[in-house]
Amino acid sequence: MMRLHGIRGDAWKRYSNQGSWYYEIIEAGLKANMPDVLAALGLAQLKKAEAFHLRRCEIATHYLQRLSSIEELEMPPTGDVNGIHSWHLFILRLRPEMLTIGRNDLIHHLKQAGIGTSVHFIPLHLHPYYRDRYGYRSGDFPYSEDAYTRCISLPIYPDMSEADVERVATSVKQLLQRNCRSTPPICAD
Repeated sequence: MMRLHGIRGDAWKRYSNQGSWYYEIIEAGLKANMPDVLAALGLAQLKKAEAFHLRRCEIATHYLQRLSSIEELEMPPTGDVNGIHSWHLFILRLRPEMLTIGRNDLIHHLKQAGIGTSVHFIPLHLHPYYRDRYGYRSGDFPYSEDAYTRCISLPIYPDMSEADVERVATSVKQLLQRNCRSTPPICAD
């Protein structure tokens, strides 16, 4: 209903013998129905879904093997690497008390190295809409804010080459080695 102007779901019957021309908008909806061309593209992509998933599992396995010994990082929960987890994201959490570099600086240095990362997700209560509409403030949801300030999403997509994946893992590891608080660095091999 919401993807088609907020019109009641049975409004399409108005084009058939069973329906009437009359329809009602129940909610303030959107014009977000899928065009046929996009549906065709989606069907073609679905045929590749299993291969995409398997490749993401391979990348996640590589990251886990290369990075899970680094004490300054929390790895994502894995479940069954080849089945349950979708690996649409690979989110690391930093342990800032063990590092001399913050998450934002780490993202900056990786970007300079040609590695695009992101942050998933900014807590809703910190966005202007929710802050202004509902009066939420920083500190209202401390667990969400803690996870947010420590997380970084590494690239994980099916077209990554083995060299790309290794370059990401090596770059993260080297940056953390150069920025460990402990001496000698715990995250060094």
